[in-house]
Amino acid sequence: MSREDVRLDRFLSNAHVGTRNEVKEYIRNGMVEVNSQVVRDPAYHVSDKDIITLDGEQVLGHRNVYIVLHKPAGYVSTTSENEPSVLNLVNHAYLDELHIAGRLDKDVEGLLILTNDGDFTHKLISPKKHVEKEYYIYTTKPAIVSDYMKQLVENGMILDNGTKTMPGEIGLISDNVISITIIEGKYHQIKKMCNVLGIEWSKIVRMRIGKLELGDLEYGKWKEITIQEAEKCLS
Repeated sequence: MSREDVRLDRFLSNAHVGTRNEVKEYIRNGMVEVNSQVVRDPAYHVSDKDIITLDGEQVLGHRNVYIVLHKPAGYVSTTSENEPSVLNLVNHAYLDELHIAGRLDKDVEGLLILTNDGDFTHKLISPKKHVEKEYYIYTTKPAIVSDYMKQLVENGMILDNGTKTMPGEIGLISDNVISITIIEGKYHQIKKMCNVLGIEWSKIVRMRIGKLELGDLEYGKWKEITIQEAEKCLS
């Protein structure tokens, strides 16, 4: 986002360092410098070439933000006043701008992406993009993946509501973990696939979106990533 010909107070408030009134006070109190010179006029205009600091720390202009969260069970992937929301777990200056790019069910855990970049989200969730989402299904009984189960998943399967899935992948990870990879996101799709496949599960975790992996991000924790890291989802 270009900041050509932008008022200093607007630039700072857009950068989420404070409200419009707060940043005006910062400026008038001499806390803000433009190109190493104190500026006390909130209406002073800045451009892309200017370096703006607040209390000696450089302030970057408004930007797109990408956050990965290890979603715990029990949180909804929406804004809700009645239930705990994943947004309650994130403490970030851009929180009021963030939306969830590809939701997870309340009882499903794992990799969740929050961003304010609408174009990125559109690319991520569009069925035409065929972005892979890999889930680990923790079974209540010894895990089995038969040839018949592979055939159903790989050829596309009819769910209990009559819809057909696109081709996916299924594999055995361990004695009680099965991996299912899909390239779409129908309502409760993984759970419905488990029903048809006869998989009794205790936990479902989304491990990967595209080439972006959950990795060692702690349960319930989040971190901001770069656009380059986020775009791994699309590759």
